[in-house]
Amino acid sequence: MPNAVNGINFIFHTFAAAGGMERAVVDMVSEFIRQGVPVRAIGMRSRAEDFPKEVREKIEFVTVRAAFPQIFSQRLANWSFENRALDFCREGWKIVAASRVPGKTDMAISGGSHLAHLEKKGKKPGFTDKLVIAHEKSLYAGAGTIVAHSEMTRREILALGVPAEKTICLFPPADTQRFSLECRRSRDAIRREWKIEPTDFALLFPSNNHALKGADLILQAMDEMDVPGMRLVVASRRPINHPRALNLGFRADIGACYAAADATILASRYEAFGLVAVESILCGTPALLSEACGATDALCAPGCWAFPRTKDGVKTALAAALERFRAGTLSLAEPAGSVKYPFSLEMHVGKLLEILRK
Repeated sequence: MPNAVNGINFIFHTFAAAGGMERAVVDMVSEFIRQGVPVRAIGMRSRAEDFPKEVREKIEFVTVRAAFPQIFSQRLANWSFENRALDFCREGWKIVAASRVPGKTDMAISGGSHLAHLEKKGKKPGFTDKLVIAHEKSLYAGAGTIVAHSEMTRREILALGVPAEKTICLFPPADTQRFSLECRRSRDAIRREWKIEPTDFALLFPSNNHALKGADLILQAMDEMDVPGMRLVVASRRPINHPRALNLGFRADIGACYAAADATILASRYEAFGLVAVESILCGTPALLSEACGATDALCAPGCWAFPRTKDGVKTALAAALERFRAGTLSLAEPAGSVKYPFSLEMHVGKLLEILRK
């Protein structure tokens, strides 16, 4: 069978459960293994311990050292890695790239275009931006199929002149074993750990880039509303210095944190999808998202509330959520009803394999 998937060379700079795409890659690689497909994970950094125990020993981790030191420029380090990654692929296996690899691949997985990211932030491309954009265009040109993680991302890719027939949208999967209503069993204990009272309104803010994800806008809105007990619970290695901020640092038990919060919030300037919203919903906690988040195309009420990315937009969303919180109707008894696509890992990876076999 010429199109049989004997194995997958999966190229990504970081195989670790960090941000949204990193989390999605860990989940996808794990599910490929569960479905009996060997994986060579080709990256600059890997944390095998972030993968489920039953799959980690079956993954072949290949570390490609960047020729340019990351300490000086992460973008140049990524660019160096991308230029060399294809040399480490196992012959006869399919090539799936979630990094911007300039060359021939069977599938490219995109969580957003760099050019659109810059445009949404109102920035002009600098030297390293131009290197990133050039690699991105080469990735799309050389890929047999491009999988966009949102309709917004698919539109961005098509705007670069990529043929529509090879560009599809598949919303990203969520790990239903890790994120479910079972996480709510620890809700009371986690809130006691946070020193959050039952009547306090706790908003979880999972962020690796506070400016991009709208921390200042959220806190301005909270200050103007001046609701006693309203807290922004920051799940991030980077703390926020503000009286209403409760800094958790990095939390491996993020599912329990979703469940302990009353709502999750992102006021992002640009969010190609926003997988944290799906994860939060599956844990029974609604997500408040700015209209700049691609996930708003895939989610609906009562699990997801979209708002204009303005201070008044944030205040309106917070006021509505607070009203339901006080009425005892904010948490979600049937989370799956707010997710408008097949979100299980099994179904998502099954679809990827179906595409790779064509």
